[in-house]
Amino acid sequence: MGISGSLISGQLWSRVAKAATICAKVLLLSLLAQSGKAQTVAVTHCRGECPRYESIVTANQSNLVIHHVYAASVSGETALPDWVAYRLSKDAIGVASLLPRTWQPDRLIKFSPLEDIVQAGEAELRLSESITRNANPYGGTAAVLTKPENRTRLAPITSFANTAYWSDLNNFSNMVPMPLDLRMGPWLQLEQRLNNLVAVGNEAYVITGPIYLIAGLSLAPSTADINPGAYYKLVSDESGVVAFVFPQDANRYENFCAYRADLADVEDMTDLEFFPNRGSIATSTSLLGFLGCQ
Repeated sequence: MGISGSLISGQLWSRVAKAATICAKVLLLSLLAQSGKAQTVAVTHCRGECPRYESIVTANQSNLVIHHVYAASVSGETALPDWVAYRLSKDAIGVASLLPRTWQPDRLIKFSPLEDIVQAGEAELRLSESITRNANPYGGTAAVLTKPENRTRLAPITSFANTAYWSDLNNFSNMVPMPLDLRMGPWLQLEQRLNNLVAVGNEAYVITGPIYLIAGLSLAPSTADINPGAYYKLVSDESGVVAFVFPQDANRYENFCAYRADLADVEDMTDLEFFPNRGSIATSTSLLGFLGCQ
């Protein structure tokens, strides 16, 4: 082989080696991302890192949306939020009695992999279909929870009525079905007490969402096999956390303090890891005192 042939061969091998190096780097980056070493996003509403799904499959089917006043993880199965996180502050609280409360699609979903699932009215359709196809644990007619009075906003409008972004709380990504007695009973009591807590200058963070119970044995539970059987609310500040779990049949006149729970139990019931990378987080006695639960 002549000099020119050797030169061409050398250039070819050089290109092959360079291409192989690029492929190896891409593969390495992919492996690092899959091994959990991808970039962590800090979100104000979550007070740092948001809840993590224990199941990789569930995580891949969900989508995180971040609005001015709340963040939510929307399930690809139900088209409803698995959790909603928000920060409570004195300046945001306002009077919400005259604010419109018409449900609306989440505009951020249009830019997510869930676009085909959560469009205008789609979350409402999924909710209606799920309840109609399931044994109804709430009593009454099967479609009772499709009525507006049997839905709730996980992040309440009253806590953000004094902001310019209160209308975002009408998004489907902030909605879950909830029996009226619970919504107007201990759930509302806790929301009001939290508003009183921050009205005196304190600041608190809340993570809340539904707890689904499998209705019957199934190797692959689907939307038709699950019902929200309870609801959790985690309240935290610098001193620690206080956890609550409200069953769907909670008594309207029961004090919310009766539904205190352990953080570990909430994680087991939701298959979520709350406050990741923060190590051990203790129950806050000061928060319990402010809420009147001691």
